[in-house]
Amino acid sequence: MPRDNTRLPLKDNPTGQGIILTCLGLLAFGAVVVHSATSSVGPCPPWYARQEVRHVIFAGLACLVLFFAWRFDYRRLMWGRRLPIMPAVGLLLALACCVMVFVPGIGRSVGGCHRWIRVGPDEYAIGFQPSELVKLALAIFLAAWLSRDSADVRSWKTFVPAVAVTAVCAAAVVTEDFGTAAIICLVAGVTMLLGGVPVGYLLGLTAPAAAGFYLFVMRVPHRWARITAMTDVWAQGNPSTYQPRQALLAVLLGGWTGKGPGNGIQKLFLPEAATDFIFSVCCEEWGFIGALVLTGLIAIWVWNCRRAALGASDRFGRLLVGSLGFLIAVQATLHIAVNLVVAPPTGISFPFVSAGGTALVIAAAAAALIVSVTARSQK
Repeated sequence: MPRDNTRLPLKDNPTGQGIILTCLGLLAFGAVVVHSATSSVGPCPPWYARQEVRHVIFAGLACLVLFFAWRFDYRRLMWGRRLPIMPAVGLLLALACCVMVFVPGIGRSVGGCHRWIRVGPDEYAIGFQPSELVKLALAIFLAAWLSRDSADVRSWKTFVPAVAVTAVCAAAVVTEDFGTAAIICLVAGVTMLLGGVPVGYLLGLTAPAAAGFYLFVMRVPHRWARITAMTDVWAQGNPSTYQPRQALLAVLLGGWTGKGPGNGIQKLFLPEAATDFIFSVCCEEWGFIGALVLTGLIAIWVWNCRRAALGASDRFGRLLVGSLGFLIAVQATLHIAVNLVVAPPTGISFPFVSAGGTALVIAAAAAALIVSVTARSQK
């Protein structure tokens, strides 16, 4: 691990500036769209029970994470002779939180699925989604595991433990959230591919992946109904077509310039409009131009991540940027795909934009780690 503690100031780090500025742009855009998506003419609940207020609070917290967490030296995550200690401990804590969602009084069921931990009095309780932490912790752990000086990425002694850890993380969330489990496996596979694991090794995982798809999708009626809803969104006999149909209508009604902020109608009929279908709300109220701005910000963010990876001073930095950058990019891509009905409807939020708390802070932490890499990059 490099011993040089020199940190490039942010004012002399254009790549880091680009990442932070695009994150701020997405957070600001999300605050506006979420406020519109949650607007109502009903009785006003207490201030903290309002989704848009909570979103602004956590967006502000995400900004603080962006501005301060990038100063952390990412190379400290490599400490440990045979095992990166900090990433391993973080991953174990994240998995422990996944178990706690089933503990009565701590876990909270939403839509029949146990995904949340609630802390505090009912009126002011803070919600936490452990699966978001698992995605980040696994990406960091695999990047550190594959970057060790003693790691031979072509050896089964390196590959099998990486696959085993990924399987445990996916198994911890698959019964309650198949979409997140799929993202975990996808990010892990890409991280291993970027780390130099032979493609043949990864192709060998095709059969277990197919078996998991059969067991957790084809054998589960409500999940398989979502697959068929994607292929025929106008089918009247499938209740799962309602959400994608309303999302597609919102996109089509927006036109080129949209109906204007706050003037959307489909958000009144679209469940989870502020989270899983925020892109559709954006399209209806801001039109094609607004959607282009949103996707453009993500594209700029990804381009800066590529620059960060190319300029990284060590193997771990390159792999860390690639893994975390892909995590954010694939979530944004899948979210847009679901809203355009080219992917099955599932609960995937838009990074930095969708209403939330845990997801905003975790995405900001991932971006801050990438900026940390750019702050110690090659000149």
